[in-house]
Amino acid sequence: MDIFRGVSELKHYLDYTWKRHKVILGNIANSDTPNYKRRDLVFKVEEPKIPLKTTTEKHISNFRKFEVKIVEDKSTLTGNDRNNVSIEREMAQLVKNMLAYETYLKFSTGSLNTLNKVIKGRVE
Repeated sequence: MDIFRGVSELKHYLDYTWKRHKVILGNIANSDTPNYKRRDLVFKVEEPKIPLKTTTEKHISNFRKFEVKIVEDKSTLTGNDRNNVSIEREMAQLVKNMLAYETYLKFSTGSLNTLNKVIKGRVE
């Protein structure tokens, strides 16, 4: 039994929102760059195809696959300079991403605080 499973699951989401924050800031920084196409980060969780049963800890564990990649957005309208970055949209995405990051962070610190209370024997 992995007591840190919840925190380790959230780690992938924290990493994703952190990296996405950098991509969004890059879009904002290049909003006036001619021919620049906005970028976004795609997060994909792939469940295991075959449920594996392990009999010893040395066996390969049954794990989820987390994949993150940067994609170029070609679907939005472009301006005269062939740049498709909208500052308003990027700022809204930035705020949304920051809220997601803070939420994941609160969940992970809450889980760690609960484990800390259990270890110290102060369970309410």
